[in-house]
Amino acid sequence: MQTTNTETHARCEVRLSELERSDITNLNEFAECRLAIKGLDPSGGQDATQRAFAAILRGLESDQGGRVPRLVDVETKEAFMNYLRGAISSIVEAMGRKREFRRESEPWMDTLGEIDRNAPNPANLAELSDVRDHLFEQLHARAPRHLKRVLAAWKPIFGESDRIPGAGNRRYATEVKALAREIITELGGIR
Repeated sequence: MQTTNTETHARCEVRLSELERSDITNLNEFAECRLAIKGLDPSGGQDATQRAFAAILRGLESDQGGRVPRLVDVETKEAFMNYLRGAISSIVEAMGRKREFRRESEPWMDTLGEIDRNAPNPANLAELSDVRDHLFEQLHARAPRHLKRVLAAWKPIFGESDRIPGAGNRRYATEVKALAREIITELGGIR
């Protein structure tokens, strides 16, 4: 079994070295199509492709996660390209599940107009700042006293985290989420 792992790793490294720029472009285009089909932003295609490569490299370098192809997946370049497309599809599927989970658990976030909170775009930063200011102004005005610590902990990380800190009690985070959803709805969504 160890010999097979060594052989698989060696063949995988050979297949990786055989990839040309056009192969990477084709994988990026494949990822963009998969993202579009899932209703996600297709401009993340290159990111999905890079995540697939990172997962494979992580799998080759350690037994701490990542993806490790089978021997049949690295038999030929064509088989390896199919394996890469499968890895990309899996990553895109996970991205879609994460978005769907966020939509179900924090539906008020979807009314923010799909702001890419990771992009250092000044327009996005200004929009997110406006959202935060309006939302927290209303939250502070309406929130009961026991939620003030949660609001104080959440405001500084609002643009970087999908989670509302519970300040020792998850029920408080749930209350803040419900109040935020109500406020965003009343405001007609913030775009």
